[in-house]
Amino acid sequence: MIGAIRGLMGQKGQQGKVTVILRIHYYAEFGSSLVAVGPHPAFGKNDVDQALKLHFKEGGYWEGSTEISLALAQPNDRLVYKYVVVWPHKKRYEAVQTIRYASLQGLQDGDVLESHDSFRAPDTNVFVTTCFTDAIFGPHGIPKMDSMLGDKSLGNHWRQRGAFPEGVVAVRFVVLVPRLMHGHTVHITGGHDVVGNWNPDLKIHMLNLGQHLYGCVLYFPREEMDFEYKYAVFDEKDELVFRERGTARHMTPPRNPKTNCLNIDETFEYAHPWKGSGIAVPVFSLRSERSMGVGEFLDLQEMVDWCVLTGNKIIQVLPVNDTGDDPSPYSANSVFALHPIYMRILETAIVAYSGGPTGGSLKRSASNVHRFAHLDKPDLSSVPPELVTEIEAAVQTLNQAPEVEYTDVIRTKLLLLHRIYRDTWQETARSADFRNWWSKNMDWLPAYATWKALLDQTGEWNFTKWSKTVKDVPELIEEKSSLYDKICLHYFVQYHLHLQLKRASDYARDRGISIKGDLPIGVARYSADTWTNPKNFLMDWSAGAPAFMGSAQNWDFPLYDWDAMAEDKYSWWRKRLSHMAQYFQAFRIDHVLGFFRIWAIPAHNWTGMLGHLEPCKPVHISELHSCGVHDMDRITKPYIRWWMLEKAFGNEAAEVAKMFMVDAGSGVFHFKPEFSTVAAIGEALPVSSLPPERTEEGKRNQHWRNELWGLVDNVIAIPSEKNPKTEFYLTCHMYHTSSYHHFGPQEAKDRLAGLWHNFFWERQNWRKEGETRLGALQDAAKMMVCAEDLGAVPPEAYEVLDELGILGLRIQRWPKDGSFGDPARYSYLTIATPSCHDCSTVRGWWTEDRGRCEEFYRTFFGSNPPAQCESWVSRKVVEQHLKSSSMWAIFPIQDLMDMEPALRTKDPLKDAINRPGEKDGCWRYRMPHSIRSLIENTEFTKSLEAMIIALGRASTY
Repeated sequence: MIGAIRGLMGQKGQQGKVTVILRIHYYAEFGSSLVAVGPHPAFGKNDVDQALKLHFKEGGYWEGSTEISLALAQPNDRLVYKYVVVWPHKKRYEAVQTIRYASLQGLQDGDVLESHDSFRAPDTNVFVTTCFTDAIFGPHGIPKMDSMLGDKSLGNHWRQRGAFPEGVVAVRFVVLVPRLMHGHTVHITGGHDVVGNWNPDLKIHMLNLGQHLYGCVLYFPREEMDFEYKYAVFDEKDELVFRERGTARHMTPPRNPKTNCLNIDETFEYAHPWKGSGIAVPVFSLRSERSMGVGEFLDLQEMVDWCVLTGNKIIQVLPVNDTGDDPSPYSANSVFALHPIYMRILETAIVAYSGGPTGGSLKRSASNVHRFAHLDKPDLSSVPPELVTEIEAAVQTLNQAPEVEYTDVIRTKLLLLHRIYRDTWQETARSADFRNWWSKNMDWLPAYATWKALLDQTGEWNFTKWSKTVKDVPELIEEKSSLYDKICLHYFVQYHLHLQLKRASDYARDRGISIKGDLPIGVARYSADTWTNPKNFLMDWSAGAPAFMGSAQNWDFPLYDWDAMAEDKYSWWRKRLSHMAQYFQAFRIDHVLGFFRIWAIPAHNWTGMLGHLEPCKPVHISELHSCGVHDMDRITKPYIRWWMLEKAFGNEAAEVAKMFMVDAGSGVFHFKPEFSTVAAIGEALPVSSLPPERTEEGKRNQHWRNELWGLVDNVIAIPSEKNPKTEFYLTCHMYHTSSYHHFGPQEAKDRLAGLWHNFFWERQNWRKEGETRLGALQDAAKMMVCAEDLGAVPPEAYEVLDELGILGLRIQRWPKDGSFGDPARYSYLTIATPSCHDCSTVRGWWTEDRGRCEEFYRTFFGSNPPAQCESWVSRKVVEQHLKSSSMWAIFPIQDLMDMEPALRTKDPLKDAINRPGEKDGCWRYRMPHSIRSLIENTEFTKSLEAMIIALGRASTY
């Protein structure tokens, strides 16, 4: 009988109804419940409030049942659903990036389908991203053992050759295997004849169902359904790699005696959590013998070679979008266009003069990890010799600079690019490869190129002053247009940038290395994006960060109009992420809190102090009345008294008051209407636009500006836009204003302080916004998502990031609580790092803040900290992070080089990439050593590789 059962196959299902029973083991918190939600009406049509409710049973199990009409079966005959834990005011979803379904194929009227499920942890989301599927666990030249395409009936059909005998239960085993090297296969083996009686030669192969699910349908006599089993991984030679960890799983008969179809949905049990390591380095910081004074996209290939040798699995870069003349990578003129500064000019010349990528060096194979084919001497036969000489001279001259000389580099590159364009554009424009690329980028490219051409023509950033609008683009890109040649130049530049970044990305992916990009929170106010898509932005507002102490931040990025974006299902974001996915398998979200709420600042408030959190539940006037506030002008208008003017301006107080104020009597002053905003005062008191001979006037204006701006911001509350008479926002800096210090009796101040605390830290909840917006980003592309979640993060933000499987960031010197973060105690879905681009390196930190670094050393490494951050201290810090419980340990390249005395720079403070609040010297850091020299430093490379292996960050399973 067993032999007959083992090979049973089924027939086409019939119309009718089946009973579906769900059973899952889950210990829910008190006050919560469990539901199953999906597109089928019985599961609420994806509405959690209407979903199938489960009931708690003994032993931590939950059960629910419903009837399903086979005539209303889901597409592909499958019942898709997910489990959700529901509290009165929040929800917790299981991993959202993996699919769960009970197959309906082959079911007949009257069948009872029972599904035993396990709750899928959020970390499984990470492993279904392209970071792992395409790069880390990717093909690497190994052919697939079984196709993800084709007939899946062997893993889905309940009756594969007809009816099965009475007393037999069809069992569909489905296992989620999030970590599987390409070419490896999944099998089931156990203590029953049907599953081979633990004999590896008789194991059951599980079909790849797609989306990391593996399944098979087997048949067991009900009375024999009491045995143990495990899932196992075999390699391409059919040799056992390993079985699941721990005790074996236990098969038991279905609880319902009428059940004839049992679906078992489980997650593979690994011996250890996966951990990896990587490096963080801006592209502009890379140094090679071929780059022209700045790191270039093709330099990433050499960095990939070094990562392969050391065992690192990811390269994290800063944004690479076009920022024009601004060296900050976070001031993008376009979220789609790449920056010309990253172009390798000689490579562009080779490809352009040889007739396109199929005739140039970009066609070279990248199949062998250690051949370094990209370092072969290029074929220059098609490039004019005088141009080669000019390019090589520029490389030699600009590469001598210790830092990036931004202006010189971009000017030189653009001049050379223009010459190559002039010689080769006609042939490039006719090539099939270019035309295909151009057609795929029609959504953004013509408008961006036109915006660039108009900017070059007018010299005016504020496009509201242009005579042309985005509606004129179709006319301006015609050949008869006076801007046509300039527009085509930008097509040419972007095309070659695409070729080079794509080549570097493919090279990395084929070697098991993921490239991690960066998603800035905002776009430049007068950018190609805001010019092209005005409906997506609130141009009268700026984004920033509040100032609970000190000064606020005004980034001068317009706010996103999330309501408008939601109407078209976040299509702009989807296009943006889809575009990024061509080059990156992972990305970092800069200031992820901005997807929950943002500090919204009126565009006229340059200081950023008079903003409010958006969205926001305002304070109602009745709440202010209960605090003793009845005069709304007292708390919403600047608090200005004569003694304050004398203190701020001294002998010039009367002159300032006459120019900017209205005397209300009794020592009270108000701003004149024409000077009631920070912007109006700034325009009346110019500083940077004054000629050198008016330096003293500029100094006076700067002093007056600062003092007057402080008075403008000296308010307790701001009327809301929607209901200015009855609803208000309290100011972030209220405690530090003289308006608050001189407000009413102490009892009233205390009540107002309590209301302020409630307003900022208790009444707001941004879970819904974060879930919706970040969920749209995840759906747009299957990249691994990482979040910069530093600062005053509300608890619901951490919950949402965890539920979506989005990794957080942990920087040791900026802990969530306490003096320092302890890497050994970080949660798994995090990235551990000792520093980042917005702070000094560990060695630089030792120089900046010796006292705190000594405290740090005593906390983790014992007494007697050294006077300097010696190389062995740097090694201790790296080892500590490699040992962390975080999924990833990612290190700035400077911190790794500081482990080797010969690789250290003389001044560690110059190793910082950016110093927030400063402009001079930022975004100029360049590696002091070439990547080739790192590769050739075998002692250092092998030492780092040994650390990564020894500390558990080099294995798949």
